[in-house]
Amino acid sequence: MTRTMIKRGALTAAAAAVLIGFAAAPAAAANAGVELPYDRGDMTFIDDGDVFKVCDTKADGHGVTGTLRGINHLTGKIVNLKSWDDGGDSGCGGGNYDVRGNSAHDMVLCWHGGGPCKVSRVLKENE
Repeated sequence: MTRTMIKRGALTAAAAAVLIGFAAAPAAAANAGVELPYDRGDMTFIDDGDVFKVCDTKADGHGVTGTLRGINHLTGKIVNLKSWDDGGDSGCGGGNYDVRGNSAHDMVLCWHGGGPCKVSRVLKENE
């Protein structure tokens, strides 16, 4: 029972840290990126045109998925807004998503071979 309580406490603390990171994020209307370890892949936000690029950079039989997240202002919960996959072909995946306004966003990049995903710094664009 003690282990369950510790696990719940750790999960609650991690969720609170993510929300605090979103709330305390400085304005950053610039290019940003996140990379997986061992050169497995990367995801880039290009501010000019609000372009997201997801690249599987290692021919290991596993692709990558990049997800753009934001905060639902009605519920206060982090929600997935758009995802892009890449792997098994030449070039990168990705597309456009308008991140205008004073809302905080971040990117999550996951390798399909397992292991933890990587989270970018918070993206926030003020008009």
